[in-house]
This record gives sequence, structure tokens and C-alpha cells, in this order.
Amino acid sequence: MFELHTLSQSQLKIGRWILHNESTVMIATEKDIAQAVGVSVASVSRFWKIIGYENLKDYKQKLKEKRDITPAKKILKTVIDLEYTDVQSHHLNRSIHHLQSTLNHFQKDQFEEAITIIRKAKCLFIYAPGPSLSLGELLTYRLRRYGIDVKLIKWMGSEILEELIHINKQSAVLLFSFSRLLKEAEVLLKHAKDTRCSTIVISDEFMLDTPYPVDVFLYADRGEKDEFHSMIAPLFLIENLIVEIGKIEDSMIHMELLDKMRKLYKEDLPR
Repeated sequence: MFELHTLSQSQLKIGRWILHNESTVMIATEKDIAQAVGVSVASVSRFWKIIGYENLKDYKQKLKEKRDITPAKKILKTVIDLEYTDVQSHHLNRSIHHLQSTLNHFQKDQFEEAITIIRKAKCLFIYAPGPSLSLGELLTYRLRRYGIDVKLIKWMGSEILEELIHINKQSAVLLFSFSRLLKEAEVLLKHAKDTRCSTIVISDEFMLDTPYPVDVFLYADRGEKDEFHSMIAPLFLIENLIVEIGKIEDSMIHMELLDKMRKLYKEDLPR
């Protein structure tokens, strides 16, 4: 496994080109890639082992396998893995693995910068598509308790533009990107760049498939491409964000106000 910050500029260029040209990579030679990126063939040859593959052929094979993955195959693999063990032990062990992998790649400075961005933003926009929606709802619910203005973006397609008109340099955008970066997410990042809005990305990929800058990148392990994807590591990250933001003094003012409201209306709205 490699760390994104250890890649050189030429290696980053190779990585970005590959991510944006997956179909071309399947029929390309190392010379073709080198010419397209503007680096030496030797640089391309060295690149594969740096990102965990034996060579270009090995990368192409893994890419083909990834493209052939379906939700049904993920579940089937999980069932096969469970054949000689019990469900509880299997999922406990996998959960521990996901959490440990996430901790191994944890960057404290990025985590602390995420807290600073959220606290300073006039409004935090959260984009949590598909299976990450529950994470976005939890984060929205908890942060609003601290008096933070949070808006959960649920629009898809061109309707997302309804939210973009409210995002400016005083805002912040936090988005979840699992498996691949959706077009809506890329538009959000592009708009954030244009408006100088701060961005936070939580992803299960080591390298984000986008040419647009990201202020904070937090990695969360969800398992291999061909297996059932767990949400325990992303949940671990956002719960830690919630707890750390809650330690800030002015966060407790709103919590105390909530407690007073509960007492005031306890007869009308019993818990």
C-alpha cells in the first residue's frame, strides 16, 4: 500500500492520467503512456510497483477484474468467505481490519484541518450520495446541535445547481466519494475551486480521480473492490470529527440551550 504524499510530481501525473483514461490504458503500452503524460518510459515502468502492482500487465488484469465486479459478486464473495466461520467472527475481524487500515493511513494534520474548516465555515454543505447518505444525515444532525449551519445536498443531476448558487468562499463542502467520484461531486469540487470554497473529502480510494484541488483528504478503508463494503471506518472518522468539534467551548453553548429547551417543553414533547 502506498501513501499519496510520497509520490513525486511525475508519478502523480502518471496516476492522474491513468485514472482519467482507463479504457485507453487497457490497450496502451508503457511507451504510449509515457508519451501521453510527458515522462520517461522508465518512470512508467517504476510506477506500477510503487502503487502495488507487478507491472502494466498486472495492472490491466486487476483493472479488468474491477470492471467485472457486480453487487451480486460482492455478496457471493462474502458468503464464500463465511463458509468455514461464523458471521459474528467474520464481521468482527473484518471491522477490526478496516479500522486498523484507516488508522495506518490516518493523517492528524488533515484531520485537524477538517475541524478548523468546519468550525470557520459560515455554512457547511454535505454531499453524501448512495450508501453514504446515512453518514451525511448523522453528521448533519450532530453538527447542527453545535449551532453549525449544515445543509445536506440530496439533489442529483442538474438539480444540484440549486445548491451551488448558495456556495461561496465563506462556505465549506464536505463530500463522500466511495469507489469513484460522481459527476455531481466533481462539479462541486470545480465550483469550490472557482469560488475559493474550502473542501473536505472522505474516500476509500488513495487517489481521487479529479483535476480539482482538495483542501482535506481523509481515507477510510471499506474493503476490497470485490467484497461487501463496510461503513464502519467512515463512521469511525465522522464520529471522531463530531466528538472533537464538540470539545470546542462555544459548541457546548448550543448543547446547554438544547437541554434547557427539553426541560421547558418536557410535558408537551416527552422523550
